[in-house]
Amino acid sequence: MKGIPRQAKIILIKLRSIGDVVYNTAVYSPIKKCFPDAHLTVVVEKPSYDLVCDHPDVDEVLCFEKKLLWKQIKFYARLILARYDVAIDMHEGTRGAVMCFLTCAPMRIGHKFAKRSFLYNTKLNFSDLKPEFPIDYQVALIKKMGVPFVNVTPSVYISNPAKLRAKTLLSQNGIKEGDKYCVIHPGTKKIYDQWQYEKFATLVKTIPEKYGIKVVLTCGPGEGSQVENVTKLNQNNQTTYIQTGLQELGAITQGAIFAICHNGGYMHLASALGTPVIALFGVVHPRTWKPLGEKDQVVYKNIECSPCYKHTRKLECYEGDAECKRVIGVEDVIKAVEELLR
Repeated sequence: MKGIPRQAKIILIKLRSIGDVVYNTAVYSPIKKCFPDAHLTVVVEKPSYDLVCDHPDVDEVLCFEKKLLWKQIKFYARLILARYDVAIDMHEGTRGAVMCFLTCAPMRIGHKFAKRSFLYNTKLNFSDLKPEFPIDYQVALIKKMGVPFVNVTPSVYISNPAKLRAKTLLSQNGIKEGDKYCVIHPGTKKIYDQWQYEKFATLVKTIPEKYGIKVVLTCGPGEGSQVENVTKLNQNNQTTYIQTGLQELGAITQGAIFAICHNGGYMHLASALGTPVIALFGVVHPRTWKPLGEKDQVVYKNIECSPCYKHTRKLECYEGDAECKRVIGVEDVIKAVEELLR
């Protein structure tokens, strides 16, 4: 695009959750294909760092840590001194807009809405768009640079060392090379979106017995207690439970026949890696946030109060007994498993 140097320094700002960053990986390769000599920097928060740190299309990853003031000061000073040519705020929040502005880049791309839009000099009016999925917003921002898109697909890279570590972890937990296994990821950061643990426990028992497929229970940071709630209910059955980093989790997921999980970051990770996903939806409507894989299955009951919001949510939902998840039965998930195995 006219005005962007051939060896441009480009910075993408994408904070927030793991699922958002997984979506964001869809723009890395198109940018590098359009600007092969450019230096691409990506800004993420600590939980998402492992997702992008070894990506072949990313030259540098900056990790923003909002808990430590001195690290914030150091981070912002680095932004100001780096002299970027293009800055794209894909965060959709005030913090990302401020970061974008502080780069002093000649081209600062962001959304043309809200009071913060004065911090950009190249703006996109989303009212002119008719997006089908959230990823479409991110692609529209990059198109402002003149980057063409053919197939919009998230691209998560798993390093070879991570694959070797995952292989060792599986072997140590009774999953040998060539064994058929699936991943069940029962954790969620939202207690009001939790499927009942006893139902997960039933799946752990049923799938090996009915289909001869081993089950690997996995979890993300801070979700260990949720997996333990499942293993406690399966004390009479051998249960493989692995807690590890995102890269190793991705490698384990890549080798699985399918993965069962809630709507969330892990769902997007598994789908981006090409593993068929059975996703349990409740408080969020799958129309917008469903996984994008061809074989992915969604289990959702369209009850009256779903989707819901903070001001409409019932008290019982905050006790881990939301109706939208309670009405999903084990038989519904088994039906989805059989659809995948056909």
